[in-house]
Amino acid sequence: MAPFVPNGRELHTATFVDNKLYILGGLAFNTGKDFFYIDFSVPFNTQNIVFNDLSSINTVPSHFSAGSAKGGANNDTLFVCGGSKNDNSAQNAPIIPVVHTFNPQNNSWSTPTTGGIMNPILKDATTGVIDYNGIMYFWNGIASKVITLDTKKLIWTNRNSTTAPNIGLESAVTLLPDNKIIYMESSISNLVQVYIYDIINDNWNMMTTSGKVPTQRPGASAVLGLDGQRVIVYGGTADPLDSLYELNLINFEWRVPKTSGKMPSSRISHKANVIGKYMVVSFGTPGNIKSDESNILLLDISNNDEYVWTNEYNPSSNIIPSPTLPSPSSTIIYSSIPSSSTNPSQPTNLLQAPKSNSSVIIGAVIGSLLGSILSFAGGFFLYKQYKNRNDNVDYGHEIVLPRDEYMTNNEPVNTSINNNYYDGTANNEPVSSSSTANDGNLSLQELKQEIQDLRQVILQNNNKKSMNFFRRLFK
Repeated sequence: MAPFVPNGRELHTATFVDNKLYILGGLAFNTGKDFFYIDFSVPFNTQNIVFNDLSSINTVPSHFSAGSAKGGANNDTLFVCGGSKNDNSAQNAPIIPVVHTFNPQNNSWSTPTTGGIMNPILKDATTGVIDYNGIMYFWNGIASKVITLDTKKLIWTNRNSTTAPNIGLESAVTLLPDNKIIYMESSISNLVQVYIYDIINDNWNMMTTSGKVPTQRPGASAVLGLDGQRVIVYGGTADPLDSLYELNLINFEWRVPKTSGKMPSSRISHKANVIGKYMVVSFGTPGNIKSDESNILLLDISNNDEYVWTNEYNPSSNIIPSPTLPSPSSTIIYSSIPSSSTNPSQPTNLLQAPKSNSSVIIGAVIGSLLGSILSFAGGFFLYKQYKNRNDNVDYGHEIVLPRDEYMTNNEPVNTSINNNYYDGTANNEPVSSSSTANDGNLSLQELKQEIQDLRQVILQNNNKKSMNFFRRLFK
């Protein structure tokens, strides 16, 4: 049996599920109900691609301009939505039912029952995008209505985005890491303005770009770069030298990336998917196509400094891309629509990374420790000084009075009388000598206790200051 070789086509769908790129429908001569896939789990050369034909099990009417995505409850189902019929009896009639699903596990198609708004009209769903939560978004570029399909709950909703711009059909579109959608305008002479749809708040913003701005290019494709900080736009023109651009999402500046390898003919109304480290371009209307070119193009985008056109696909060298969420230091503020700005809108850094505080921390810790040591040493010195000053006082012994001149017959003086004196207490009560001696002991004990209390207060204050410092430092 001869190998299956599909005809050329445009406005088809190309959906990557379980290492297979499924291609369905499209507008061209005799595309019929073509349905086939390319296996990306094995290496291949684009000059010798094996197309695996599944047309015999296809139940979707022949069509073009549909939207597709991988979604569902387990994120393993191929969804095809909308599009126009591609037959002689009903040219351009919308596809009904609107949703068809394909289960790769058992190779079967179905038409699930959906809720919400009934049978939305999606004659051109080529700009359909699915977010990280499994919700598909459809916008035709000329109206305020954004239609969504929750692929998990199978619910249609209708959003009336009153601030939506009018930028025309066939805009290049892709999902950004922050779950916003970027649309590249195609109705005017260039892509100086791009539009950001905030799917959470249901509003639109505009960014005015700078750099080497590409000219108008309907039918171009857009994919997110592997680092999540650039959008790669391809095709939409017949000139291969003008077919590849890159938009930096940090400063919104366009550039023409450096490439190597054999440059292919440009493509229009094709599809582009990021698979591993490659941007994979499938079919499309060629501009002056060369006879030795394949309908599948591979661009290695793993090196931002130089992309490489190649014929060789190698799954073992793939870098599996994952969206990179913006860090606080690269958060972008978009211009609200409408905007009269004529200058490039520059992104604003809302937060800056904190500078190194290692020297501050070390100094604070050393200072706190030295303060504690000096405070303790000072208290201990005062205690020793006081103790040395009072070591010469003999507390607790009988007081010996000098001999009084009024003594008679050498009779001893009654010390109980001579020891009575006023000490400032109430009622001028006499204080015995034994009480005076005990007061000396109490004073020393009280002093020791005060020094001990002082030492505890100093330590507690220093600990409290250190804890407050670190709380403020790491708050």
